[in-house]
Amino acid sequence: MGQGEEFFVTGIEKYLDAKSAVTMFEKEVQWRVKEVVTMHQSELAKLFGEDWVLRDYIESGMPDNMWLGQKVVFKGSGVLYFYLSFGRDEEDGPRLSPSVMFWREKVTLLNPLWTSLGAIQPPLRDFHNDKFSLTGSQPSSDWASCEKALNAVIREWIELWQKLGGLPKYLLAQGPPV
Repeated sequence: MGQGEEFFVTGIEKYLDAKSAVTMFEKEVQWRVKEVVTMHQSELAKLFGEDWVLRDYIESGMPDNMWLGQKVVFKGSGVLYFYLSFGRDEEDGPRLSPSVMFWREKVTLLNPLWTSLGAIQPPLRDFHNDKFSLTGSQPSSDWASCEKALNAVIREWIELWQKLGGLPKYLLAQGPPV
């Protein structure tokens, strides 16, 4: 049996087990991220409003990236993401990083927020026309290290939004969603 045929036969035998294990891992990461974010819920609610709901978030940039965590959708304005980013590249090998990101639905929305963000010193490293994010330090592969790194980036995110005055300030300035 050739190498390609052997790979195929092994896939037939192991695919469902592997798929099940990956799905269980994704759910576990989403649950753990939700637990960490929930610890900061009172502070986050002050900055983003009381009527936000965490939802599972998964996005794949296969084969080299995966983002797993939670998101909050603000209808008509944008989405807030809390996640662990898994990736690999040829130079650095595997990497894991905790991140928080706000993405705006339309680049013309929330212009006052983008103006305020542009004035922050030091400037944000990951600031684009439609999103901005903070990424924490790379934890080791155990959960305690991941939790600590995610907590740290969420605390930094909260401090940033306290300086900005919270999302409702910009939503009110924007007017009702169209």
